[in-house]
Amino acid sequence: PQQPLEPTPILVPPEDNNSGGGGDDNDNCAMEVDDEETIDEEDALHTIEKLRSDDLPSRVEAARKLPTIAIALGPQRTRDELLPFLSDGVDDEDEVLEAIAVSLGNLVPHVGGKEYASTLLKPLELLLAVEENVVREKAAISAISVSQSMTDDMDYTAEFVGMIGRLATKEWFT
Repeated sequence: PQQPLEPTPILVPPEDNNSGGGGDDNDNCAMEVDDEETIDEEDALHTIEKLRSDDLPSRVEAARKLPTIAIALGPQRTRDELLPFLSDGVDDEDEVLEAIAVSLGNLVPHVGGKEYASTLLKPLELLLAVEENVVREKAAISAISVSQSMTDDMDYTAEFVGMIGRLATKEWFT
């Protein structure tokens, strides 16, 4: 069974550790984005919280910022925490799912590059199977983009072609 729509424990704001020896400045995952905006882990976690908000426009906005969140979290945490979190949230409103589907197609550089592109296929597969046609179309565009960045033929065959095979056996809504 799937776990509830809760982020993994590490996707919560860290405790303030001002006591004892000072912190290492390298622990603050601040990154430059577009030479103007700086995002750190706390901002990324706040944006993730917006994905669970009751306010639809806030959730859509947060879904559109997935690449920025991924930059702040780094490739490993994006693969290990953000993608499973997104996979658990495929029962959201269509507008949010559409924004997630588009954003996932832009995450290849943020999951560790082409070598890890296949990690994006699980949440995309879930989006490719939702009822709303617009969401499926956006997820298909992103899946094609991700598949084109996959460099290993074995990975492509096992992961992407395998996903297509599983989707072919699903019930479809049109």
